[in-house]
Amino acid sequence: MDKTDVVCLCDIYNLKEFFGEHFATDNPWINLLLPEEVISPDSIKHALAFSPGLNAFESYPNLRLVSCAGAGVDALLDNPSLKSGIDVSRVILPEQAQMIANFAIWYIHGWQRRMWEYRPLQFAKDWHPINRTPPSAFPVGILGCGNIGGTLARLLLDLGYPVTAFGNTAREEEDLTVLSGPEGLIELAKNSRAIVNLLPLTGDTQGLLATEFFTNMRSDAILIHLGRGAHLVDEDLIEALNQDRLAIAALDVFADEPLPVQHPFWEHEKIMLTPHVAGDADYRAIAQFVADGIRHYENGNQPEGIVNRERGY
Repeated sequence: MDKTDVVCLCDIYNLKEFFGEHFATDNPWINLLLPEEVISPDSIKHALAFSPGLNAFESYPNLRLVSCAGAGVDALLDNPSLKSGIDVSRVILPEQAQMIANFAIWYIHGWQRRMWEYRPLQFAKDWHPINRTPPSAFPVGILGCGNIGGTLARLLLDLGYPVTAFGNTAREEEDLTVLSGPEGLIELAKNSRAIVNLLPLTGDTQGLLATEFFTNMRSDAILIHLGRGAHLVDEDLIEALNQDRLAIAALDVFADEPLPVQHPFWEHEKIMLTPHVAGDADYRAIAQFVADGIRHYENGNQPEGIVNRERGY
C-alpha cells in the first residue's frame, strides 16, 4: 500500500499515543498525524476519530472515510462539521462483543447471587449465608439485539437465565423472544430482574431510559447501562432510585464524558459507575481493524463496519 496520512481527531484523548506504535509496527504504510502535524489538509482522505470537536472536520475538504476508534458513532454522526457524503465506519471486533457481554454478566451474577451484601457481613464478622434466587427464576431483559446483544443473550441462556430482548422487529429465535414497540418495551421492563441496555443511539432511542420506563421496572431490578449516554435522562434515574422504582443501577456510559465531578451520580448510594470501560478492546486489534478498513476502502471495496448514516448504526 502507498503511504497514507490519517489525521487523528479527538477532543478527549491523544489517539496517536494510543494507536501510533501499533500502526507503525503492523501497518507502517499508515502515517498517523495530529491536526497540528498536517502540512496539507487538502490531501487528507482519512481520519481516525473519537469524540471530535464541533469543527474538527472543517479543515479537510477531501475527507472520504472517518474510522471511529470505538463502536459508538453518534458523536461523529451528530457532528455539524461532518459532511453528508463522507463515509463513517465503526469498530466491530468479536472479542469486544464478548468483553461487553462478560461485563454485563458480572453485574447480573452479582445481583442474582446478592454478592454485594456479603461485604458488610465480612466486616461485621457475621457468618450468614444469604438466600438467593436461582438463575432459572431470574429473567434478564436486553435492550438491543445486534451483535453484542446477541452474544450476551446466548451466554446468559447457556447459564440458565431466561432472556427476553428488545429490537426493531418482534420475532422468536430458538429460546429467545424479541419484543418491539412501546408495548414490548413495557413488557420487558415489568418482567426483568436485570435490564441491560445495549441499544444504538438514534432519534427513537434517545432519552428512552426515563420516568415512563423506570415506572414499569420491578423494584428489585438492576439497570445495567452500557449503550450510549444520551439514552438516559439522568435526573429521572435519580428520582426513580430515590423512590425505589428500581433497586440499583450500574452505569458505564454518560451524556458528558468524563463525568463532571459535581454530578450527583458520583455519590449516589444506589449507583455503581465505571469510566466507559465495558468494551475496552485491545488497542492493537483496533488499529488492525482500522487499517484493514482503510485498505479495503482504497482498493474500492466496502470495509467492515460501514455505518448507515440514516439509521445511525
